Amino acid sequence: MSQPSNTATTADSTIATPDGSPQWQPTYADAWIGLLQTHRHLTRELDTKLEASYGLTLSGLELLARLAAAPEHWLRLSILAGQTGLSLSRVSRIVDALEQRGLIERRGCPSDARATNAHLTGAGATLLDTAEGTHIAFVQERFFDHLSCEEIETLAEIFARFAPGAAKACTSSDSEAPLSA
Repeated sequence: MSQPSNTATTADSTIATPDGSPQWQPTYADAWIGLLQTHRHLTRELDTKLEASYGLTLSGLELLARLAAAPEHWLRLSILAGQTGLSLSRVSRIVDALEQRGLIERRGCPSDARATNAHLTGAGATLLDTAEGTHIAFVQERFFDHLSCEEIETLAEIFARFAPGAAKACTSSDSEAPLSA
């Protein structure tokens, strides 16, 4: 990954504390810690809202959305794990819960008897449509409404350096290409 010419160096971003250990400059600390806390706060709040309204976690919603975007609405559990950055055991537990509700069906993989596929059901697609509307409205209200159009464009440019094509990959129908996190 190439760095723009105006990228800060480590020397610019840190200072030494009186005992000699490194510490972020205040602006860098505000940027990094602010990113982490904003992400944590918004995802927890969204998780709570989705759970209360639909019995879904944000991770469960993402699994449903990835299945909806996949050809024929199915993916191997291992591919779902790779795309979401979750462990295979975590994906399996989420799929168990979604399957109990009739939102997903597990099916054996015809080409590999060791693999299991998850298939989105009609009920899962219906719930996804409703829950995605809530998700989008929440993010709009709690995040985008606090930013100008220019700030949103700047964030998109910045995050594209770290996760090129991330939004496209989330709706991609290329079920064999895991996403990088």
